[in-house]
Amino acid sequence: MMIQVLVTIIALIAALGLVKRMKKGSIGLLAGISWTAVWILAIIVVWNPLVSNRLASWLGVGRGADAVLYSAVVILLYALLRLHARMESLEHALSELVKKIALDRAFQKDSKKDPGISIPDQQ
Repeated sequence: MMIQVLVTIIALIAALGLVKRMKKGSIGLLAGISWTAVWILAIIVVWNPLVSNRLASWLGVGRGADAVLYSAVVILLYALLRLHARMESLEHALSELVKKIALDRAFQKDSKKDPGISIPDQQ
């Protein structure tokens, strides 16, 4: 009974946090709804373990706990893949930004040497 109450409290706190982040716009609607569904499913499974047993038999797994564990591993691996892809994209964008800033600064230094071009100092 204690684990059921604990999981329910954690899931409700997480779901409320997701709703707040969706309202702020820091998380997309689809991601927010998906993660809220995961937390609601966690509450359902913890209060009615037969749901996980049905899922296990549908997936061809022996026990409900195994089905939950396998599902969690798949979801976490997918999330890790998405995070890695986003990190690679951000690294590429940052690299391009640094290159652009470096070239702009180099151009500004070269332009200051030419008396015909006037560029105000930027600090």
